[in-house]
Amino acid sequence: MQRQQGFGQRWEPRLTEIGLTLLLLVVTIFSPSGLASAAAENPLPVEIVASPGDTNAYRFLVLPNQLRVLLISDTATEKAAASLDVYVGSAQDPVDRGGLAHFLEHMLFLGTEKYPEAGEYQTFISANGGSHNAYTASEHTNYFFDIKAEQLDEALDRFSQFFVAPLFTAEYVDRERHAVHSEYKAKIKDDYRRTLDVYRQLVNPDHPMANFSVGSLDTLADRLPTSGDEDRVRDDLLTFYQRYYSADIMTLVVLGRESLDQLEVMVRGRFALIPKRASTGEERGFHHGQFIFHEGFLPAEVQIVPEKEQHRLSLIFPLPPVDAYYREKPLSYLGNILGHEGQGSVLSLLKRQGWAEGLSAGAGFTDRDTATFNITVSLSPEGVKNREMVIALVIETINNLRDDGVEGWRFDEQRQLGDIDFRFREKGEPIHTVSSLSNALHYYAPEDVLRGPYLYQKFDKKLIEDFLSYLRPDNVLVSLSSPSVETDKTTSLYAVPYGVQARDKKPVKLPRKLKKQLRLPEENPFIPRQLAVKLPPAMIPSGAVATDAGVPSLLKQTDEFRVWFKQEHRFQVPKANIRVRVKSPLAAKSVEGAANMQLFTALVKDNLNEFSYPAALAGLDYSISANSRGFDIAIGGYNDRQGLLLTRILKELVKPRFERERFENVKREVIRRWNNAAKRPPYVQLLNELPVTLFAPYWSEAELVAALEQQTLAGLQKFASRLLTGVSVDALIQGNLYPQEGLKLATLLERKLVRNSQALPLAEARVMKLEAKDDKPWLRALPVDHRDNAVALYVQGLADSTQDAAHMLVLRQVLQAPFFHELRTEKQLGYIVFATNMGLKEVPGAALVVQSPTASAEQLIDEIGGFVSSYGDSLPENLAQHQQAVIHSLLEQPKNQAEQARRYWENILHENFSFDRRKKLAEAVEAVTVESFAAYYAKVMQVPQRRMWLTSRGLVQPAREFNAIEAQTAYKSSQPFYRYP
Repeated sequence: MQRQQGFGQRWEPRLTEIGLTLLLLVVTIFSPSGLASAAAENPLPVEIVASPGDTNAYRFLVLPNQLRVLLISDTATEKAAASLDVYVGSAQDPVDRGGLAHFLEHMLFLGTEKYPEAGEYQTFISANGGSHNAYTASEHTNYFFDIKAEQLDEALDRFSQFFVAPLFTAEYVDRERHAVHSEYKAKIKDDYRRTLDVYRQLVNPDHPMANFSVGSLDTLADRLPTSGDEDRVRDDLLTFYQRYYSADIMTLVVLGRESLDQLEVMVRGRFALIPKRASTGEERGFHHGQFIFHEGFLPAEVQIVPEKEQHRLSLIFPLPPVDAYYREKPLSYLGNILGHEGQGSVLSLLKRQGWAEGLSAGAGFTDRDTATFNITVSLSPEGVKNREMVIALVIETINNLRDDGVEGWRFDEQRQLGDIDFRFREKGEPIHTVSSLSNALHYYAPEDVLRGPYLYQKFDKKLIEDFLSYLRPDNVLVSLSSPSVETDKTTSLYAVPYGVQARDKKPVKLPRKLKKQLRLPEENPFIPRQLAVKLPPAMIPSGAVATDAGVPSLLKQTDEFRVWFKQEHRFQVPKANIRVRVKSPLAAKSVEGAANMQLFTALVKDNLNEFSYPAALAGLDYSISANSRGFDIAIGGYNDRQGLLLTRILKELVKPRFERERFENVKREVIRRWNNAAKRPPYVQLLNELPVTLFAPYWSEAELVAALEQQTLAGLQKFASRLLTGVSVDALIQGNLYPQEGLKLATLLERKLVRNSQALPLAEARVMKLEAKDDKPWLRALPVDHRDNAVALYVQGLADSTQDAAHMLVLRQVLQAPFFHELRTEKQLGYIVFATNMGLKEVPGAALVVQSPTASAEQLIDEIGGFVSSYGDSLPENLAQHQQAVIHSLLEQPKNQAEQARRYWENILHENFSFDRRKKLAEAVEAVTVESFAAYYAKVMQVPQRRMWLTSRGLVQPAREFNAIEAQTAYKSSQPFYRYP
């Protein structure tokens, strides 16, 4: 996988997601060679600073080859994981070999001297319940996997060989070029990559940003010589590998349940074999020493025509390198204030003017020598017309920050939030942990590798002001992406229309009345104060129906309202989770009801944004999301102020006040998003079509657009006034709350949402049975505007039973690795090849998906069908191993409190009030036999009338025999179905 790193890719600290997810991408201080040398010369052990509640053991060490290693012993983990990060990426591509680093990343998976079979690593990982991937960025190539904890030793043996003795087999060099080219073509309409393609035309051609980092058949071709020997890409791969894949610029993180001493033995014997190349940093060319733009180019404006209907304005300010300042976090400080969305913010003012719908601010592109600070505004069409005023308001906000905003108390507030988040840092998925930490080891001092993202150690006013001094109107690239712009140029790689022009060095003059409405953020009232972890309750409130103490108890139940409660003390964090599902007969009644439901929730969130944004900064998040039969509320984070947030959310839901201008703007945004669904990648559109075709009530984006286009403010207000009539409500309250507190929240929910109204009949949920009257398969062809062809084969289980679901899980587990290996690695049909679960309600299903830049839909159908048929003749001998992989995944314990809440909520939504759905599935998987699996495969996979083919365009050969689905409504009305309340 090639991870682009361009303007805006890195991190944009609106700080709505302050904490690990947002801040792990901040980069910091030491050069890798300097850090390794310092550690090698200092024999004293490094003490890793960990959170108070962190039960893992950590060890940092430097191997004799200068490979830096972090070992993590987690005796309770059920998944082990490892990641190796090479501090080299597409920035080091030779000028005439764009995408070489990315191509090398692909090739390392295709055989080593010790394990020469191309798909052996992938098969081993998959069969043992694991996953694997890699990415190439501008300065990093990161490889990672997870696996059942018992198999870590064997997995490391395979993984280490990538960096010791890869084969670069000539046959696969030729084949894998096509996979890289397919990846390039698959995202030819991706607006992020298209924008980067335009930026490549504008930056200094000697800067790495000017590189084509993905690669194609052209850039990775074997070239005929003009003199001397042929220029073979395999030779260039070997040269690149031998120059850059050196232990001293690598970092390794390994997480397992073994002791630190045992992990160290596993690592030393294998990874010490990675060679340390003789090249120095200068010889490798790490420091390019180039400015991003040529002197005199700025200020400038570029206008870009996007594929999607979108209007986006970015202000890109080039900066000196920022990586050395992780303790001071100057860009985080600036992004927190400039990206603020609360009262008085530039976004709130832009919304009131009808000019914008969203804003982000923070670090954009960063490398060893340069950086950018980006402010991006999602404009309305009126905002495009008034973009100079938008720019002027942003610049005015920057000026206000320069005049009055660089203050110690603001830094202290960010420090306090960072300290709280680190103090109560919870475990994440091991694969994500190791991947992020292997990258972070290049930047943070080893002792700070865990706390570095949260660390606000020093308020350096001068440093912040120095970086702020670059945010000027004479030092900016203004980038406008909108369908309405005029262009006179086209890029060669992605065929993007664009135009460039110089800008004035001063913004337009703002009216005084607009200036007066801007103000910097006030102190955050949502910073949690009560952070004690509460002891387990001595009793459950009177009247509650208790179940097993280890699972949620039914706190209150009526015909219209059910709420479950669980005080969670296992994770020892002062956080809680509230989940609510409101089933509304009005929303479920028709496509108009579903469309109004989407618009209603969007407007409620818009009304709440100023109030809720400080809460999000303080680690208290919420969501309101529409579904086809009502809406969901979710609140998660520190429990100290959750009652306040819930009260405000319910007030907006029960008595919403919609302003006409915001109604029109939000309605337009909702419709725009639906229209843009037709611009998604072909395979995504196919998978999204499945519930539209097979589930009711459920409608396509086109149907929702048609239903909403004529809606008026008065019509929506009428809908809102009746929305809660006859509803039924299910809720879960879980976390650091006493039962009495849970009961208080439950009473609030019932009083506001149910209001003593009797529940009315709700439209039942239906899943169509995939049955045909003849022996022909079903076909649903979509008119997808993309050069690639995509095909998905959907197969449905025989029944909606636990036993059937278990067989389908094993089937998908068995198929995923060989399907990928045969159709992608061997036949090179395309970059996007996968098998995935596609269950609908209780009905199990699976889909086999291929997207190809070269094969026709007919060819893809033949290849997928051929694979399914041939695989049925040779089912795996190691079925028990695959069963154990599925069981391991089902029974794996939650890593954190939020994940535990999701598990509980999943059971409630499936009406499984014993909260043992995964356990029952695991037992059913254990009961699968070789005979039952073979019979299941034959009935589900090899019976034509039980197949549904979805294609991204119509078939060329009309003589093919399919049952064509022309319209979903007609199909749904003709099919038998499963029904659910």
